[in-house]
Amino acid sequence: MIAVGLGGGVGTLARAGLEALWPHDAAHLPGATLTVNLTGALLLGILTGFLSAVGPDEGGRRLLRLAAGTGLMGGLTTHSTYIVEVVRLQQHGRALLAPAYLFGSLAAGIAAAAIGLLLGGRVGRTLRTLRTLHARQTRPTRRRPRPQGSSS
Repeated sequence: MIAVGLGGGVGTLARAGLEALWPHDAAHLPGATLTVNLTGALLLGILTGFLSAVGPDEGGRRLLRLAAGTGLMGGLTTHSTYIVEVVRLQQHGRALLAPAYLFGSLAAGIAAAAIGLLLGGRVGRTLRTLRTLHARQTRPTRRRPRPQGSSS
């Protein structure tokens, strides 16, 4: 739980920092929220794909998933702000921008997560293969005994 809390705190501070650097009014596209949500979807996809490919959800992998996935990405991304921004765009008469942001952000988020899962899975499988090959190369080889009576 401490890992989730620490990760969440870092993610929330990162989002708040980006929102402070990239302010918007309610009548325009909220770039900071769109950026953190798409980045978070991509990174969570990469993390999930990687961890799934390298081994079971236990030990250090579980701690990393909780701290970086649940905590950091959960604190960084914000579904509730995204929904409120859609409503605020509609309230400000942005009849085309509101649904474009709603559905465009959703579609882009799904695509980002899918790409992340593919990339993370590929990296994880490659790493697992390299570890297996390395283990085989560093393992002592057993010599077969020579049959009795044979000359070399």
